[in-house]
Amino acid sequence: MGMFDYIKCEAPLPDGFEGMLQTKDFGCEMTTHIITKEGRLMLDNGYHESVPKAERPNPDDEGILGLRGSVRRVHKYEDASFHGIVNFYGTDTDENWHEYNAKFTDGQLVQIDLTT
Repeated sequence: MGMFDYIKCEAPLPDGFEGMLQTKDFGCEMTTHIITKEGRLMLDNGYHESVPKAERPNPDDEGILGLRGSVRRVHKYEDASFHGIVNFYGTDTDENWHEYNAKFTDGQLVQIDLTT
């Protein structure tokens, strides 16, 4: 299976699909990047931070439950000014495959093509 990142595409897709998709074209850190409706690629260059024990779901548990919620993602979306092609894909609720190539020129989305 391997690691990947998520793509949330706010721009309309050629086949009308709406939903979360995956890509292996970036850091593969299981974070979400956004293609905005304005056609910009926003990469999440955020970081993970430790959560104080008092803010965790089970702060008084000294076992494994006490570790639950011990790390959280701090999102920091930045315009990537990306130039190139991003491949992203996924399945819908009926397990139909959807795969796309989004072409960016000088940071602006030019087109999204269905690859299959």
